[in-house]
Amino acid sequence: MTTVAVSAGETATSKTRALAAAALEAAGGGQLVELRDLSADGLLGRTDDAHVAAAVEAAARASILILASPVYRATVTGALKSFLDRFPAEALRETAVVLAATAGSPLHYLSLDTGGRALVASLGGWTVPTVVYATGDDFVDGSPGPALLTTVERAIAEAKQLASR
Repeated sequence: MTTVAVSAGETATSKTRALAAAALEAAGGGQLVELRDLSADGLLGRTDDAHVAAAVEAAARASILILASPVYRATVTGALKSFLDRFPAEALRETAVVLAATAGSPLHYLSLDTGGRALVASLGGWTVPTVVYATGDDFVDGSPGPALLTTVERAIAEAKQLASR
């Protein structure tokens, strides 16, 4: 079983990156793809980019895929959407996907249910029931706090169960 986490966090110290890394740790390890390190032109499909292609291939081949994004304007970042736009149709078939987000407020909690699940389903993926949604209050010194880690662990357990089918 392979696990890939995609972080759409904008900095190396972002809460989104910390959440993606915590999810990878809960899963027992895997590969972290940081969209901020990839070419914008490659993500947008303006140019062929070997690094973007390798990241897409790794994510598409994962048994468990963790998608972690800040929420802006009640949706995931444009970088994450552009990344997923590079996937061929049905690329996530039989992939268990954990949706995770960080936000400044609890007001956009349903954005992952309404937009994230549809985005994954459009690629044939299966989202796990537990959505990981965090605000700044869920972090302690930049790291996910105990309650948030419990939610992460529940989502990863669901993904492992789904991926083992």
